[in-house]
Amino acid sequence: MEVKGNFINYGNYVDVHDNKEVYLTVEDDVKIKKQPSRFPLCLNYHQGETILIHLKDNGFVEKSTDPMAFLWQMGCTDERPTDVKPTVWLKNKQLLREMLELWFAKMLEDQSLKKVQMEAICSQVFIDKDGEMIHLAKNKATLSADSDDLKKIFATI
Repeated sequence: MEVKGNFINYGNYVDVHDNKEVYLTVEDDVKIKKQPSRFPLCLNYHQGETILIHLKDNGFVEKSTDPMAFLWQMGCTDERPTDVKPTVWLKNKQLLREMLELWFAKMLEDQSLKKVQMEAICSQVFIDKDGEMIHLAKNKATLSADSDDLKKIFATI
């Protein structure tokens, strides 16, 4: 059975939206293969590329992170690369939450993206250095140089 649509997994249900083509293939009613998840379109390509360079240079993500895959997953382009792998996040979960909340600030503010959606997509887009899915930490504001660093880069975007 093949189902056509744009799917984003939000925990216990799947939301179908837009008219973009994404396929779920069910084989023997047991195994589901799906394309990698991604965040909705938000920042433009140049903005995303600028942030990615900063994230690499400051040890937030691996230096080997594929720019095309990252920018597609983060909603900076509709051009899907052929090989999309989760991005390895090297810092703590709180900093990932802060980065995502800065990245999607406008969408979170106007509620076109809800935090629960952001959290669900995050667990499919980012992995830790051990290759495990990352489930975001509850938001607990802490002062750190890394947190200040993130705020500075997003202030320029």
